[in-house]
Amino acid sequence: MAKVKKTFRIEEDAYDELVELSTGWDVSQGAAIERAIRLARQMPDTLPDVCQTGDSSIGGVDSTAVSALVGQLAVKDAQLAKKDEQIAKLMETVTDSTKAVQGAQALHHETAQTLALESAEQKLSRWQRLKRAWRG
Repeated sequence: MAKVKKTFRIEEDAYDELVELSTGWDVSQGAAIERAIRLARQMPDTLPDVCQTGDSSIGGVDSTAVSALVGQLAVKDAQLAKKDEQIAKLMETVTDSTKAVQGAQALHHETAQTLALESAEQKLSRWQRLKRAWRG
């Protein structure tokens, strides 16, 4: 295809970006402009938004991405709320279980003491048991 020679005036920051692109792509500035045009044609939905604002960082690509991220954050917030409820229920269960274990430990302690006393009485000789029985 034939090349067309044309002169344009662009903003200094746009020129700086063109230099960075051409350096990064390792092509001439003209080739970088051609590549940018071809890339822009591949995304026709976002091009009008970028052109209207005049600033590519505020264009449709970023607003679409932001909208998607906001949607994802809403889903994650809902998931976190559900997890918070589950954690609260688990904490209640742990508290109830702890109380039950403490009650069981207290009962076990009393039972162990009673068994120890009974065991001590069983170790007494017949004569000692008879003496206790007579004394009352």
